[in-house]
Amino acid sequence: MNKPVFYDTDCLECFLFVDAGHILEKLFTKIVIPEQAYNELMDNNTPPIVKTNFKKLKDGFVEIREIHFMSQEYTTFNLIKKGFWSKTGKCCGDGESAAMALAHLNNGIVASNNLSDVEEYIDSLDIELITSSMILSKAVEKDIVSENTANGLWKGMIKEGIDLPKNSFTEYYDELYESDCERFLKSER
Repeated sequence: MNKPVFYDTDCLECFLFVDAGHILEKLFTKIVIPEQAYNELMDNNTPPIVKTNFKKLKDGFVEIREIHFMSQEYTTFNLIKKGFWSKTGKCCGDGESAAMALAHLNNGIVASNNLSDVEEYIDSLDIELITSSMILSKAVEKDIVSENTANGLWKGMIKEGIDLPKNSFTEYYDELYESDCERFLKSER
């Protein structure tokens, strides 16, 4: 992927919970985290394992992007956050709103698992999306991890309470991955 990837908290946490940040480091040259998502990651309620594994990511790999007050990014962030660009008035959280605003204005991709929150926006704003399930699938395709390892990571994510679309990685890969790519990654077509 040659576009910048803007991470929402939930997608990044999937890999941090199971100490699999190395997968992201091998797939991407860098990841961009909106300051709002970073603040969610560093919140007092965030499990210590997530913070510890975040700090283990190599230097220079993570860019924390601030959205400056009164910029076009700030205006877009607020419009999404408050639901003004939604046909249903659906509001989004700070991390999701920031990731979508940055992706929209920087020809990027949103990394999020919150499809119920972001899907209307990615469609209306013509933003591409990648989920943790899709990222893990790309890692298997590029021989970064084996299918067996992916199934183990998947099981670990579910154990941590992460809501994934299927009971196993193999089920997801066989049944949903291709259609998710067609649905969410327009430039991959």
